[in-house]
Amino acid sequence: MFDLEIRLINMLGLLTIIVIVGLVLDYRNVLKKPMRMGMSLAILGITAGIFLTLSAVLPENDVFGRVFSNTKTTQKVVALTFDDGPYPPYTEQVLDVLKEYHVPATFFVVGQNVEKYPELVKRIADEGHQIGNHTYHHIDLLKANRKDIAKEIDNTNKAILAASGVKPHLMRPPHGFRDPVVMEMMAERNLKVVEWSVMSRDWTNPGVDVIVERTVKKVKNGSIILLHDGDGITSQASRIQSVEAARHIIQILSAQGYKFVTVDEILKKTEDVKG
Repeated sequence: MFDLEIRLINMLGLLTIIVIVGLVLDYRNVLKKPMRMGMSLAILGITAGIFLTLSAVLPENDVFGRVFSNTKTTQKVVALTFDDGPYPPYTEQVLDVLKEYHVPATFFVVGQNVEKYPELVKRIADEGHQIGNHTYHHIDLLKANRKDIAKEIDNTNKAILAASGVKPHLMRPPHGFRDPVVMEMMAERNLKVVEWSVMSRDWTNPGVDVIVERTVKKVKNGSIILLHDGDGITSQASRIQSVEAARHIIQILSAQGYKFVTVDEILKKTEDVKG
């Protein structure tokens, strides 16, 4: 459907030109009979721009390539995922909570943080959790060229492998942003792009109760929950609310009969449904 060499920003730039041309034609009373062709062209360009933008940012949208945000299943299973770490002391605290309740999770780690705290990445792997790639510098991949995207992904994979002995096969783009080039480059590396179906905006630190409520009310069978144990590469914001919220989320969903699994297990159920 799309030329994989064309970036989202290029497509939006072209559509902006089309909108401007359409508005100018309408303003100059050109092509107004039998209908306002200039205005129609502008509206079409705006609509296409909104569609392409939503395709790049909505977690469940597959327009630019297959992404995984949940799975349809009758089983009461959910996957906890944590982004932007490792980040002491909060990653250790999250791991302590997970260990206390015997819950597996999936950590999408930032390469620069992996190299700063390899012992934490090793602990994640040693305790049975899954590790995914979240780029090296936590950059917006829509603004990066192919060479920089390759460095972000490949350097992070190398750092994870060196720290844990694990080669990742999952990737989550920062902010969930992707376009055809991003998706093509992930496919070249056999990386599955994982988004989410439940987001509490815990990184804004709205309060433990708010994080918990926003999460549990959205959970369904097969949900992938997004939380944060890290703060990108700035590592300044507290994540204690996310730590405490994770504890309560586990308690509440467990009491409701949900079982916590890794993203790989969610993907396995997705493949089973397709099969």
